[in-house]
Amino acid sequence: MIDVSASVPLLTRAIVVGALGGAGLILTQVYSRRGPLVFPVYGGILATLALITARFSTVSFGTAFIAVLVGMTVASMLAFASVLAVGGKRRRKLLASGRIIKRERPPQWALPVIALSLVASSAAVAFLAT
Repeated sequence: MIDVSASVPLLTRAIVVGALGGAGLILTQVYSRRGPLVFPVYGGILATLALITARFSTVSFGTAFIAVLVGMTVASMLAFASVLAVGGKRRRKLLASGRIIKRERPPQWALPVIALSLVASSAAVAFLAT
């Protein structure tokens, strides 16, 4: 049975951390001019979620896993929306300048790999925190 008295505060804190982490990912993607700097931001999000989850010692692994996964999903969806918005803006600007842009799609394996990495990292954090 799920302990609602402990899982709701954990879930709301995870959502807030995910939203703040998503804002950090957006700022990193927009203003970074060097390499893959989103990895330290994701590490910070995972570390913060681990510390918050560890404070709730009465929750089960499943509840902790769901809370961490929700926080990571919120952060990733904010970053994904930002990438689509910024990419669309740059694409329209290039098309307006007269350049021809080849229409390409991401590989079919990209979304499952992203989902698997979110699930695996969330499970690892939940395991360490419980």
